[in-house]
Amino acid sequence: TVDCSDRGLPSVPDPFPLDVRKLLVAGNRIQQIPEDFFIFYGDLVYLDFRNNSLRSLEEGTFSGSAKLVFLDLSYNNLTQLGAGAFRSAGRLVKLSLANNNLAGVHEAAFETLESLQVLELNDNNLRSLSVAALAALPALRSLRLDGNPWLCDCDFAHLFSWIQENASKLPKGLDEIQCSLPMESRRISLRELSEASFSECRFSLSLTDLFIIIFSGVAVSIAAIISSFFLATVVQCFQRCAPNKDAEDEDEDEDE
Repeated sequence: TVDCSDRGLPSVPDPFPLDVRKLLVAGNRIQQIPEDFFIFYGDLVYLDFRNNSLRSLEEGTFSGSAKLVFLDLSYNNLTQLGAGAFRSAGRLVKLSLANNNLAGVHEAAFETLESLQVLELNDNNLRSLSVAALAALPALRSLRLDGNPWLCDCDFAHLFSWIQENASKLPKGLDEIQCSLPMESRRISLRELSEASFSECRFSLSLTDLFIIIFSGVAVSIAAIISSFFLATVVQCFQRCAPNKDAEDEDEDEDE
């Protein structure tokens, strides 16, 4: 174990034993995890990175972290999680991202985390979350979602259904998760909602769907206009180029 907690460090300390298995660097001012960090310290099993100043996780940050089981990134300044953010950390059992500023989580952010049992996303700025991100976690047993400004709109309907089906995985239950109703300022507990609360969403179209429909209609109209113009041009050319039948009849009469 290497304990470098609460020392005001601006970066990850280096060097320390390459075979270190437990590293504690909580309570410092570290802004990033070096991209090659786990290449040199691939034996790490436990990493406590709480209460630092991380703003992002660069792609490939966890390359070489195949033995990592516990990762605590809570109380940092993370705002987004991109696709495959933890791609090489396939043995993770617990991941804490609580008390950050997360506003977006890519649907593929947790891909390959098939062993993850505990995920903490509480106390962030999440208004929505793709169910696909959670469906990628077959071993999940505990999930914290409370303390986020969830918006109970049609985009939230799928997540609400997932939450109801997996309520046993919420250690604080539905009562601790609140959301804001569209067009209203008040917040309510998910316990007060039901599938019927989202009944109007079943046949609703998203903004993207509307754009596709409008674009398709415009495209079809333009195609029809072009086709009509082309057909009219062909007919006009045919009429101009084709021999006049009356003239031919007159010529035949004169020949007789």
